[in-house]
Amino acid sequence: MDLRALIFVPALVAAALCVFAFCLFAAHYYLTVLEGTAAGAKHITWASEPVTDNFWKPFYLAWLLCLWLGPAYVIGRTLAGSTQLAWVGFAVPVLVAWLLYPVSQLSSLSASSVWMPLHPQVFARLAQKPAAALGFFVLTLPVFALGGLAFRWVFLTADEWPLLFAGAPMLALALLFYGRLLGRLAFALLFTRDLLKRKKKKKPKPEPRAAEPEREPAPQPSELPPITTLDGELVGYNVLMADDPPAPKKRVRAEVAEDDEPPAPAPAPRRTAKSDHPLDRARTWTEDDEDTTPYGVNASEPEPKSETARPSEVLKPSAQEMALLDRADSPKPPKQVWTREVFAFLNQPGTISALVILSGIAVLAGAAVRVARQFNPTAGGE
Repeated sequence: MDLRALIFVPALVAAALCVFAFCLFAAHYYLTVLEGTAAGAKHITWASEPVTDNFWKPFYLAWLLCLWLGPAYVIGRTLAGSTQLAWVGFAVPVLVAWLLYPVSQLSSLSASSVWMPLHPQVFARLAQKPAAALGFFVLTLPVFALGGLAFRWVFLTADEWPLLFAGAPMLALALLFYGRLLGRLAFALLFTRDLLKRKKKKKPKPEPRAAEPEREPAPQPSELPPITTLDGELVGYNVLMADDPPAPKKRVRAEVAEDDEPPAPAPAPRRTAKSDHPLDRARTWTEDDEDTTPYGVNASEPEPKSETARPSEVLKPSAQEMALLDRADSPKPPKQVWTREVFAFLNQPGTISALVILSGIAVLAGAAVRVARQFNPTAGGE
């Protein structure tokens, strides 16, 4: 009884799950490095995100990569069969992806949709930075070759377990470092002009309209000949037109009427007893104030401080807030693209943690693939 099928099916399921987990984490870490570097950051901000938010990233990268690897793999297999050289079938896809994948990734970053694999704007921007583009392809050639060799050791090699443990960290390092180089190139292209952008045409100014000829005012009825009727001749009355200025009105002056008898003088107010209070001395007392007593005026009491009053430290902006307002930390065009800053992210704790996690998942995925390949009942082994 062949028991290999009992081991092959669970191993195949485990291999599929581990490979998908590796692609999920690899796509997330790669895009984190790429986007952070393309924004001009010297160090990468490693933020923890739910796994469900990263579910689409492997499919996104597979679309950009397999767009070139599919035809390249067919061409490589054809050349390997005709030349009897096995390494040609592996080298051709690697070279095609090395040359054409960056164009797709840069097009995706600059296009209106991330799923657009090709945009003519990328070629126009690369032509403005030939030195940076040439340096990118020179630096990424060994990185791409290292990543392809590590991928072969992890997933395409059977039974050789030492190659698995050596290829897993190499694959993780090549993946993150390639994202760093590509992000650095994208940051340099950020300060180039879009030569294919259409300029907006200015709208022509409307021509001034010709002045309309002045119309002669209609004659008034008094200027027309009278109409003869049985009662006599009738003449119409004039009509005030809207364009005619209104007739000025006469100014009416008011006149003061003089009385025959002068008005009687008002009686003097009756004063009561004087008081020693300074306000009482300046007040005139009348008959209505006989039963009232003056009130005293006390000094104003200080208003209690509000509990919600904020200290002056809160109202005064800090140096960091003033720096954000000043935009002093905004990215500036780099004088040199390929400097030591390319390696600055490798000693970060987040980068080291990402390399360890990615290497561990790669080891599990490679081990599951080896076990499934060893117990494959269709392979013809014992």
